[in-house]
Amino acid sequence: MAEDKIRSKGVVAVVMAAAFLFTFSQFLLITAFPSIMEEFDVNATQVQWLTTSFLLTSIIFIPMSGYLSTTFSSKSLLIFAMSCMLIGTIIGGWSPTFGILILSRIIQAVGAGIILPLVQTILLIVFPYHRRGFAMGMLGAVTNVAPASAPPISGIIIDVLDWRSLHWVLLPLVAITLVLGIFFMKNVLKKNEVSLDMTSIILSATGFSLFVYGLSNISVYGFFDGMVILPILVGILAVWFFVTRQFSMPTPVLNLNLFRNRTFTLSLILIFINMMLLLSTETILPMFSQTVLGTSAFLSGFLLVPGTILLSVITFVSGSLYDRYGGRTIAITGFAMTTLSLILLNTVGIESSPYFIMGYFCIFMFGFGLTLMPLVTISMSELSEDEIPHGSAINNTIRQFAMTFGIIILTSIISMTVARMDAPEQVSTYWGTTYAFVVMAVLAFIGFILTFRLKEKPRYR
Repeated sequence: MAEDKIRSKGVVAVVMAAAFLFTFSQFLLITAFPSIMEEFDVNATQVQWLTTSFLLTSIIFIPMSGYLSTTFSSKSLLIFAMSCMLIGTIIGGWSPTFGILILSRIIQAVGAGIILPLVQTILLIVFPYHRRGFAMGMLGAVTNVAPASAPPISGIIIDVLDWRSLHWVLLPLVAITLVLGIFFMKNVLKKNEVSLDMTSIILSATGFSLFVYGLSNISVYGFFDGMVILPILVGILAVWFFVTRQFSMPTPVLNLNLFRNRTFTLSLILIFINMMLLLSTETILPMFSQTVLGTSAFLSGFLLVPGTILLSVITFVSGSLYDRYGGRTIAITGFAMTTLSLILLNTVGIESSPYFIMGYFCIFMFGFGLTLMPLVTISMSELSEDEIPHGSAINNTIRQFAMTFGIIILTSIISMTVARMDAPEQVSTYWGTTYAFVVMAVLAFIGFILTFRLKEKPRYR
């Protein structure tokens, strides 16, 4: 019994380290965007593909995780994912062109698409039902602090060295985690012999890719251009064929029947809103700080540090609170604080102190910490053990797509405002950011209202 506990602790430690590194690397280059734009002569819309390509690739691979986690061993999947991370990091540090840099992000994202839902599934299996809130809180404390800590840390490194050094600083951590995975990772999930339907994978990849590509063209061509409408329509059609195929298959790639559960579905809608707001806020604020308020890369990242620390604490606490009181009340409070923070961010003007951003971002992160992992736990607690791998895949697909969708739409609002306003960049960026934050505040308020409709299973201690 004691040996099983030690083995479980080793597994948990390794997968948590992997989850942190993948999430951290996903957001590591955000503060470096101005430097990368200058070196490779790309605009704000183009540089966003460093984030979009990562998110889109992970979206393509995440739906396969239900199949992968029941077909291959947990250890082999972790080793493969960390190897992708290692190779992508090396290529990223070397990349002589913007295209090669995007390739490095895609290679890293293949590993992310495999590991992120796998980590969630492993934790839900290893921890008993009454400790799932703690498990998800622990995961949230790791994966939520990673995107918030990446911008300030990268800001410090960029000011001292350069953006390429971000990869070389990350590389030894990736290598150490890979070695630990080889020695300490164990197989904890049940294996089943199932076949992979390649038609479903092609439909999913085509649908999401074209849809995201169409959205990304909005800031360049406008809403009604053929380069926007055609890819979006074809993408939606491909996703629709993917969905209908899953319902007709005896063993689907992704078990979409889980959406028949009302609480599961509503939780995912709220998670979608939450993740849209997270990445958009973390992307917009450093750019706003540098372009509008004139701060350095270091200060623009440092402004996010207190919120980062607060998030790690609140997320962990929210997991324990979930085990005691359930998630609905916690999530309602979280969305209320998120809405308030976005309203306050709209009051930051061109002449305002950048430290207002620091304070309002703390409120945002406090609300986010109370919201995401309780919602994830509510959704996953509706599922049986056999359904958890597919539930994790759906959950992570929604989260990654929400971030992709949010960052494209909201940064497009800023880019289009800058392009069409006859004003200095500082002024046009200010107004574009203001419009984006208004949209985000409305979304947060919608989430606040919807949270009241959540229903949970009775709690057992």
